[in-house]
Amino acid sequence: MMVVPSASYRAVLDRAGVHEPSMRSTYQDIARKVRRLEPPYYAATRLLAPSWLQPHILCVYAFAHATDTAADSGPVAGRAHRFHAWDTAVRAALADRRTDDPRLAALLHTLERTGLPETWVGTFVDGMAGDLGYRDFGSEAGFQAYVDRVSHPLMLLLSGVHPGCRTREVVRALRDAAEAAQRIDCLSDLADDVRAGRPCLPHTGWQLRGQIELARQALGRARDILPFLPPELVPVMTAFLDVHTLQLRAVERAGPRLTRTTVRPPLLASLKVLLSARRQHMKGALS
Repeated sequence: MMVVPSASYRAVLDRAGVHEPSMRSTYQDIARKVRRLEPPYYAATRLLAPSWLQPHILCVYAFAHATDTAADSGPVAGRAHRFHAWDTAVRAALADRRTDDPRLAALLHTLERTGLPETWVGTFVDGMAGDLGYRDFGSEAGFQAYVDRVSHPLMLLLSGVHPGCRTREVVRALRDAAEAAQRIDCLSDLADDVRAGRPCLPHTGWQLRGQIELARQALGRARDILPFLPPELVPVMTAFLDVHTLQLRAVERAGPRLTRTTVRPPLLASLKVLLSARRQHMKGALS
C-alpha cells in the first residue's frame, strides 16, 4: 500500500516560506530523519496536515526528539552534563536569534514564520530537564504531574505552529489529548519498563484494569477538542485519536500480559486509518 502525499516536499517548502537554499536543505534533512524515526507520524503529517505547516510540524517534532534524546539516552554518567549543553544551546539560540546548529536554525525559522511562542519551547525544555533518564510516576498524582510537565507542553509545541491552536479552549483540550496518548503509550511499553525495574504505572491486576479504564476515559474526553480546532487541522487530530484508539484496543486485548509483552503499534491498521482520513479530507476539499 503506497502512501502518496498531495505535493512534493519542494512545493511544500515553498508554501511554508522556506526559500533560502541552505535552510531548505536543513528542512529536507529534518523530514528524512522524522520519516526514519517515526514513519506513522511522518505519514500523518504529509497526508493530512496543511501543506504550509508540514515542514514546521516536522521541525518541531525533530527538536522535541533531540531534546528527549539529550534527557533520556546514552550512558547515565554524564547525561545531566549533555542535557545541560543542549539546554544552553537552545537558550542561547532563542536569546540571540542565531545559532550555528542547523537544527536550531530551522527551529528559529519556524518560530519566525509561524509565531509559535518561544516561551512554549522553554516550558518544554524545562519539563524535560526533570526527566533526565527516569520516569518515576509512582502514583496517579505523579503521572498527572508528568503530563503537565512534559506531555502537554509537547502537544502544545506540535499543535501551536497553527495560530488557531493557541486559544484557551484548544490549549485546555490538548491537555486531555496529551493525557490519553501518554497513558496509552505507558501501557504499551509497560513490559519494557517492568523488565528494566522502573514501571511507570501501577500494574497489579486490579490497578492495571483501572489504568486501562482511565486511558479509555481520557481518550473519550480528548475528542471534545475537535469543535474548537481550525477546520484544516480536524483531519490530522481525528486520525491521531483514531490511531490511539486502535492502540488502546491492542492494550485491552493484551490485558494481564501487558507486564510481559510489549504492545506494538498496529501499523497496517493505522495506515488504513490515515488513508481513509486522507480520502475524507480530499472529498471535503473538493466538495
